[in-house]
Amino acid sequence: GLSCVAGLLPGAAPARGAAAGQQRAGSVTMAGAAALAKKTTVLEGVKENMDGSALMFCVRSEGLRVNELNDLRMKLPEGVRLQCVKNTLVNIAAKDFEQFNAEGLDGLLHYSNYWFFATEAGMRDSIKVWKTFTEESGRKESGEIVGGIFDAQVLDGKGVEAVSKLPTKQELMGKTALLLKALPTKLARSLNEAGAGRIARGLE
Repeated sequence: GLSCVAGLLPGAAPARGAAAGQQRAGSVTMAGAAALAKKTTVLEGVKENMDGSALMFCVRSEGLRVNELNDLRMKLPEGVRLQCVKNTLVNIAAKDFEQFNAEGLDGLLHYSNYWFFATEAGMRDSIKVWKTFTEESGRKESGEIVGGIFDAQVLDGKGVEAVSKLPTKQELMGKTALLLKALPTKLARSLNEAGAGRIARGLE
């Protein structure tokens, strides 16, 4: 009986109201924690893509369909990743990587973008794959590369294409090896020619 009376006493309703308020606050806190956890997971994913990449460049996401993007990902070279990332997260993640912590990065962080994260070996082919995709899908103009970052430098679309055409370290090492391999042969030939010249002069 007392419990029923207590429920009718003044002050009981505010107590229930306070409890409801605390419950709502708790729900908001939980939702905020979940959002933060999701953002942290995405951020770690972006950092994982940046790690080991030499070039990152972006294109506008407007008009790109999920099935097209899935096909595009299938054609990308090994080690190249494609991800739609919020500008704030790109800005935060780039600060942890020397090759991407570029002054002027803010200039690229507008609108919604898909970012390509390319290893040095995959830079050239990732550009080729994207250009082929834009030509075949009729997006040659709207699909132009907005810009990118390489060696802590912000590049425009043409700069990104130019960098992708540079010889990789592996290619340079291959050329150096060929030159070194050819050097003893050339040197021996030069020494033989010099010796033959001396002999000829001695016979004169």
